[in-house]
Amino acid sequence: MPDGGNRPMKPVHRHITRFWSEERSLTAFLILLIVEIFVLAPMQFTGLGFRFVNGMVFTLLLLTGLLTMTKRREFQALATMIVVLTIATRVARRFFGVPGLEILDGALILLCTIGFLVIVLWQVYREGPVTTHRIQGAVAGYLLLSLIFAIAYYMVETIQPGSFQMSSVQDQVRAELVMDRSFYYFSVVTLTTTGYGDILAMSNAARTLAMAEALTGQLYTAILIARLVSLHVEAKREKRAGHQ
Repeated sequence: MPDGGNRPMKPVHRHITRFWSEERSLTAFLILLIVEIFVLAPMQFTGLGFRFVNGMVFTLLLLTGLLTMTKRREFQALATMIVVLTIATRVARRFFGVPGLEILDGALILLCTIGFLVIVLWQVYREGPVTTHRIQGAVAGYLLLSLIFAIAYYMVETIQPGSFQMSSVQDQVRAELVMDRSFYYFSVVTLTTTGYGDILAMSNAARTLAMAEALTGQLYTAILIARLVSLHVEAKREKRAGHQ
């Protein structure tokens, strides 16, 4: 006898698994990133329920993206294991206050964010015409780079306190603000080579990361995004010429 209770879940599951199979997903993911980085992070949402839902949404997108990229069961099993471990570590740290998980939590989140970047670039540069959605996906990749370096900065500061000098952050609230706000800000201004000077990289590891991010940001926009835009304009021009 068929289980009628599972029927409503099938369309939902189908839509989720098909998210990354359409180019529109790149635009949707870009919107999610913009909201996450420029709205939610600065507003400092601290509710555990909100953080859990927010984390689950991105975890689900990550898992479906990794499973879409490959049909090899070994890679799918590895990706699933990493995602599950990330969720377990985050829950143990945030909900149950298990100490000593800061480095592991940061490393797993860093790995997951790199996974997002791989998924997005795979979608952007797979076979097919260069569309507006793909250009927006490349912009999403640019924002993911800022997140990757922000997490890396956090890990450096956690391992070696004092790696960054922050004139506007007091020592007693340093750890909380740095993770939630300051490193996102520092990463974006470094990636765009703005450099206001209110946050300074002091240790060798921090300075190396800052130099790498500044260089990566320039190369990414000059080579990847500019190339995509030029191909998109050229394709439109050829299409118009073909209709004449």
